[in-house]
Amino acid sequence: MKQLLLVCGLAALAISCNGGDESGRGAAEAFLDAHYVRIDLDAARNVTSGLALSKIEKELALTDQIAIAQDTLKPRINYALETARESEDRGQYAYTLTIRAPGLEPFTKLVTVSVRRGDGSWSVTNYTEGDPALDAGSSGRPASDR
Repeated sequence: MKQLLLVCGLAALAISCNGGDESGRGAAEAFLDAHYVRIDLDAARNVTSGLALSKIEKELALTDQIAIAQDTLKPRINYALETARESEDRGQYAYTLTIRAPGLEPFTKLVTVSVRRGDGSWSVTNYTEGDPALDAGSSGRPASDR
């Protein structure tokens, strides 16, 4: 039993350490987890800079005086990487988010996340949301990749 717990603990540690801000994709996914999955704007702010930071601060200001009841059901959100463009110090990643909100049919959004490495760590510098059907066009790629 102790061995099983140790193996599970090590697996969880490996998963949680995958990427982080050690890679552009890790920073992008840390942002997605904070902003969309956990709906934690303070945590999202910690992995942003530039325009993305400005957007998060605006969202924080808009929601500052809004109290959310503890029993409010949050949507369940999963994401999948659709495209990745990477260089040594920049990256752009397009993800399809599947959103399952209580009482609604599931729907999808395309979120494109731009990252940049500065001072040895990666941060999200911009992000955009769109409708995958409208943004993909005839090429099957996000509009930002054309």
